Amino acid sequence: MLSMGGYLTLSSKLLLAFGLVFELPIVIFFLARMGIVDHRWLSRNRKYALLVAFLIGAMLTPPDVFSQTALAVPFVLLYEVGILLARLFGKKKGEGADAAEEASVD
Repeated sequence: MLSMGGYLTLSSKLLLAFGLVFELPIVIFFLARMGIVDHRWLSRNRKYALLVAFLIGAMLTPPDVFSQTALAVPFVLLYEVGILLARLFGKKKGEGADAAEEASVD
C-alpha cells in the first residue's frame, strides 16, 4: 500500500537526483574554465563516469532497473555534453600565463 508520505519522499528524492544530474554540464563548464579539468582528462575517465552514473542511479532510485537506467542515461549523455563544453570553452594551455603577464605589465 502506497502512502502519501512514501510517495512524497520518493518524488522529492527523484526530483533532487534529476535536478543534480542536469547541472552536470554547467559544473564541468566552470571546472574547465578554471583549468581544473580538461576535455582529455574527462574523455580518459569516461568509463568511471559510466560506473558512477549507474551507482548513483542505484542508490537514489527505487530498486528496479528501469529507474536506475532512467537516471544513468541522462547522466552519461550530459557528461558527454560536458566534455564538448570543456573542449569548446576550456582554458587553453598558456592562457593563464598570458593573463598573469598582462597583469604584471599593467
